[in-house]
Amino acid sequence: MSINPENGSFGIPPVGGDSEVGATVAVAAPAPMVAVLPAYELPPPPQRPPWEAQAIAAPAQAPSAPRRRPRWIVPAGIAVIGLIAAGTLGGFLYTTIGQRDSAKHQLASTQATLTDTQKQLTARQTTDAYVRLYLLYGGKVTTDYENVTACNSYITCRTSAQDLLTDMKAFQAARSSAVVPAALANADTLLGDSLSAGMAADQELITGMDTADEAKIKEGFKKVDAAMLSFAKAESAIATPLS
Repeated sequence: MSINPENGSFGIPPVGGDSEVGATVAVAAPAPMVAVLPAYELPPPPQRPPWEAQAIAAPAQAPSAPRRRPRWIVPAGIAVIGLIAAGTLGGFLYTTIGQRDSAKHQLASTQATLTDTQKQLTARQTTDAYVRLYLLYGGKVTTDYENVTACNSYITCRTSAQDLLTDMKAFQAARSSAVVPAALANADTLLGDSLSAGMAADQELITGMDTADEAKIKEGFKKVDAAMLSFAKAESAIATPLS
């Protein structure tokens, strides 16, 4: 093998033992080798322990942005309003209940007074009705008795005695069906007894007149006088509670 200094080719002898010098194989020369320095790398920064917190700067707010109110202010405001409203409503409710109870008490008292007044009115109406009945029939009985005591003939005495008997019976029937006030119960009993006695005495007087029995006539007059005296006592007993 020989090197050709002109073209840098190497002379490789041909295969087969041919020793001709003219037959050579051209081989490309290798590229020149350039030394490349390794790139310089910065050493890594020193690592901080994990327990050291790194301060993070807060982002700066734009000066034109409006300042927002904290969220807790609104719920707190609502709670305060709720407390005020609850207190107001509670006071109003307490006052209303108190007024209602007072009104109910006054209503109950008024109702009791009204009931008592109604009872008094009913009793007064009953008393007035009884007194009107007594004045109506009592006046007739008293007038008839006066006519009997003033008569001086058979006809006038017989007529007056019959009128007295008729009015006594009517008075007794009206009194029996009337509502008697409690205050006049005793007086009414006395009145009833006097009317019963007067009717019996007057009937005896009429019988004596009809039979011309002078003894019966005298006895009848005597008994009528006694009955009318009891009638006057009943009248006084009725007038006493009303005075």
